[in-house]
Amino acid sequence: MEGGESEMNAWDLSLLHQINIAWSHPLLDWLMPALSAIEAWLPLIIAVVLLVVWRGGKQGRVMLICLAIALGIGDGVVSNTLKKSIGRVRPRDALADVVVRDLGTASPALMRLFEKPVVKASEPRGETRGKSFPSSHTINMFAAATVIACFYRRAGLAMYLLAAAVAYSRIYCGAHWPSDIPPSMALGVLTGLGVVGVAKHFTTASRSPSLRA
Repeated sequence: MEGGESEMNAWDLSLLHQINIAWSHPLLDWLMPALSAIEAWLPLIIAVVLLVVWRGGKQGRVMLICLAIALGIGDGVVSNTLKKSIGRVRPRDALADVVVRDLGTASPALMRLFEKPVVKASEPRGETRGKSFPSSHTINMFAAATVIACFYRRAGLAMYLLAAAVAYSRIYCGAHWPSDIPPSMALGVLTGLGVVGVAKHFTTASRSPSLRA
């Protein structure tokens, strides 16, 4: 067992260094933190939600309700519970040779997209517990993509591509280990499918004719 764990740790560390250091580029130094900064995109997200409410009809509104529930469960229950129980330390807090990337500080958050990105060396703090696993960004994005795909296939496929890019950005920015990502993707997909499945069950049940004579 110990040998298997060592190989897994070596693979995890090697891939982290490849993504975080070897495969870096000045354009990615802005793009990857921008993808991770969900709060900076909030005005656009609100605009899209309002558009769906206005033009999406009942299907769009049901999709938004499922989306809100999936995000609430994925972020507030699944991710939060696992982070507290597992306590895996983030790469940027565990290693001295990780490159930490983020957007510059600005207010409102949207203006961070126009600031010069911050690129600096990690500063390990000797922490024994952290919040690396799972990745909340990844769970939320894949849960959202799954819900959207269940209602609008083409939009869902595009959302899956965006979700994958966000997941990659978390490694590039030094916030997560590569091995954090696949399980987080699966948790997001399962959360989305579960919420949509329950919603369809209740919708079907409400439409069924009464069995009473």
